[in-house]
Amino acid sequence: MPERRISKTQFMMGRQCLKRLWLNAFRKDLVPPLPKDQARRFEEGHAVDVLAREYFKGGKLAEAGPGGAARALERTAALMRAGADTIYEGAFSSGTLLVRCDILKRNAGGTWDLIEVKSSTGAKDEHFPDAAVQAYALEGAGVRLGKVRLMHVNGSFVKKGAIDPEKFFTLLDITGETRELRTETVRDLGLFLDTLGSGRAPDIPIGRHCSEPYDCEFRGHCWAGLPEFSIYDIPRLGWEKKDALKAMGILRFRDVPDDFDLNPAQRLSLSVEKSGRPAVDRAAIREFLRGLEYPLFHLDFETIMPAIPLYDGSRPYQQVPFQASLHVQSSPGDAPRHLEYLGDAAADPRPGLIRFLLENIGPRGSLLAYNAAFETARIKELAGDFPGQAAGLLALTGRMRDLMAPFRSQAYVHPEFKGRVSLKRVLPAMVPGMTYKGMPIADGSAAQLAYLDLLSGKLPAAEAEKIRENLKRYCGQDTLAMVKVLERLYGLA
Repeated sequence: MPERRISKTQFMMGRQCLKRLWLNAFRKDLVPPLPKDQARRFEEGHAVDVLAREYFKGGKLAEAGPGGAARALERTAALMRAGADTIYEGAFSSGTLLVRCDILKRNAGGTWDLIEVKSSTGAKDEHFPDAAVQAYALEGAGVRLGKVRLMHVNGSFVKKGAIDPEKFFTLLDITGETRELRTETVRDLGLFLDTLGSGRAPDIPIGRHCSEPYDCEFRGHCWAGLPEFSIYDIPRLGWEKKDALKAMGILRFRDVPDDFDLNPAQRLSLSVEKSGRPAVDRAAIREFLRGLEYPLFHLDFETIMPAIPLYDGSRPYQQVPFQASLHVQSSPGDAPRHLEYLGDAAADPRPGLIRFLLENIGPRGSLLAYNAAFETARIKELAGDFPGQAAGLLALTGRMRDLMAPFRSQAYVHPEFKGRVSLKRVLPAMVPGMTYKGMPIADGSAAQLAYLDLLSGKLPAAEAEKIRENLKRYCGQDTLAMVKVLERLYGLA
């Protein structure tokens, strides 16, 4: 049997969890279909990689094509022999290690600089071992290594016309950091190869590593069999306490002892879970309701946050609102009037959205949003990006009220909340029968993806129009849900 190789991707999996490494090698059948939002993130990461090549122009791509890794190794070696100054996606093998390098740049003295490209807006802890294992493989393959650099997105970049790669990216010299990790890299490689040589998956309990630094694709497998509301679902409960409960044989939240060390919010949630009855602080609800001024404008935004900015005046990963819904009530209990805005996908949606807000929100009355900090932040960003409208926009922020507040403060806790207070968790408990289930677009992530599909300009007209209808239905549902939840709060008060 040929000796098993370990790729850079597998190396990073092993650093996160040995069980993830083993399952990736032998049980890929357990991996669920790739979610659309994750696929989109991979596409954006690739787009950033391609843009990074514009920073180091004139390079040659070491394409794999038929033959996979072997072909990529041959192509890379041929490019180096032919005198290529810059190589993209170069492949190198050293012993049992196989890596692909984002960019290699030849120096005058015959050394090569390794440039690792990341789509984040800063260096992260996991980036250093990622670069270190590549440096180790390059040197093992006989490459004279110069500097090791980390290339990440400049979070302060503001688009003005065509993207300038030299302004869009930031380069960091991490040569020293990668050298310091050499001993650790060698140790890890040995451990990972031993793991892959085992006939069974390591017995690794679930823990923080299931989602840090990356969400594990085997989480559904490892977490199968947990009760519906387990100790792992308790908000803001540290892993030390979760591990302590598991050691006591406790997995269900309702089985947590009354004297276990919980904070007041967790303790109230536990009481509600055990009793099966809601906890209501009517005085606190009344206080919240007294803070609302009518007419009331129920407001919700939908946003996209592309890594590479699409519009002048926007930044990497900026939350750009493309849609807004308003349900307007003149007085408590009045039938709401619905107004909506959706960008046309042909231009920057923000100017139209600003006009929509300023034309339809009167000079008096509260703006009510669910998790209002999000809408408030977007309005402040709009004011900063469009200074001519700043005064009118900033005046709105002082009128914002948060419908999540009475739930976050536990003025009302329902057993069906299960420790969560998102609108999609609160709504079915407060307004039975009103749900997002079955809607073509049923959450913010799906709304983002749908609008990005519209932006592609590749959809047939009928399909594009259907998506627009579904976007309007979803965003309108959010603000109508707020109307219904508020109505229920009045009833409780």
